[in-house]
Amino acid sequence: MDKNRPVKFRLRVDIQCGLCGSLTHQQGESLPRFCPCCGGAMERFCLRCQKRAEMYFEEWWPEDDECLRTYSPAKRCSGCNAILEPDGNNQEPGYQN
Repeated sequence: MDKNRPVKFRLRVDIQCGLCGSLTHQQGESLPRFCPCCGGAMERFCLRCQKRAEMYFEEWWPEDDECLRTYSPAKRCSGCNAILEPDGNNQEPGYQN
């Protein structure tokens, strides 16, 4: 294998909705703003520090030359660590646990 030659691999990107859990295959450069199945917002904003929380991703390599990356909406704010979605304990979003 030549060290100066760049490694080529295929990248597939899926986006998972935080509300209904459906997977959407990305069809362009930008991530969708709303889920096509339930209409839920894919972007999350922190009510506490007023910043947009970045989506996180998990990678899986089913083959040596193929990468499957799944993006999901953040559950906590990366700035202040506040919870961005309510859970079953009557927790209000935007408050730190």
